Amino acid sequence: MPTIRDVAKKAGVSTATVSRVLNDNDYVNERTRSLVLKVIEKLDYSPSYLAQRMKGGKTKSFAVLIPDFTNIYYTNLLNTIEREGREEGYITVICTTEVDFEREREYVQELIHRQLDGIIFCWYRGAKEHSSFLTKVAQRVPVLIMDQPSAGLPISSVYTDGFQGLRIVVEYLVSRGHSRIGMIKPLSCYSAVNMRSAGYVSALREHGLEVRDRWVVESGFSIEGGYEAAGKLLRRSDVSAIATVDDLMAIGALQYALDRGYGVPEEIAITGFDDIPLASLVSPKLTTVAQSIEDMARAATRQLIRKMENNRAKKRDIVFTPKLVVRGSA
Repeated sequence: MPTIRDVAKKAGVSTATVSRVLNDNDYVNERTRSLVLKVIEKLDYSPSYLAQRMKGGKTKSFAVLIPDFTNIYYTNLLNTIEREGREEGYITVICTTEVDFEREREYVQELIHRQLDGIIFCWYRGAKEHSSFLTKVAQRVPVLIMDQPSAGLPISSVYTDGFQGLRIVVEYLVSRGHSRIGMIKPLSCYSAVNMRSAGYVSALREHGLEVRDRWVVESGFSIEGGYEAAGKLLRRSDVSAIATVDDLMAIGALQYALDRGYGVPEEIAITGFDDIPLASLVSPKLTTVAQSIEDMARAATRQLIRKMENNRAKKRDIVFTPKLVVRGSA
């Protein structure tokens, strides 16, 4: 495998000159630059990113930690993050944590050891509850957290206003004559979506409607979880509408209702959150709160790169406005 010394010898220049060419330094005349690049191509030389890092450069790579691959939301998010990073010359490393905090800690330690330039956390967990951990990580590498506010920590964040999103849903359902509105939500330990639940409660109270415990069921972020939760909810209550905080849950609830012979939306209205592609493919099509996943991913990647390339760059909380997309399920 050729080395930088081989390139320098073949081109008749110093290794420092080759390094300047690799780093696109202006202090190399065009004739020399062209010669060095031709030699690099002929020898098929690839610089060691780790060696560049040890000399004060960058590995030009960052990591994204996600809970799992089963939620299509993350597939769409990662697709844009990877593409955006690649266009800026960065390699993206994907790590799945399975909502295991110890695994997350192990991943972070290993990523720092491997000298990646930054980390994006896609967390169900709350930033506030793990402020000490995130602050320590941010002292080592630039950090950005998705889907929730930064809670005053020295890190950037990108998220959609979930509180307002569920308020929009409830207000729409009330305008359609619903007063018994149930909700399927994730486990309460998932702080990242608790603000969506808070929006549901706030809107009900604002309209003078009851908030009943039996109208709320917890579920996992999956079609199967939504299916089971809808069964529990419809067996123990007389709700006329079900608001969920995730499209997969909503699709599961929709399937349960149809399997049991409910008319949707005539007898039971169902709404989701995210507007993943599958939402417009089910029948009836899903009414949902849309968040611009591509725009969020693009903003997150650009903000992280800005921080990785300039450690003095200010942190930012980038908040996206939700939008109700009305389709056949409500």
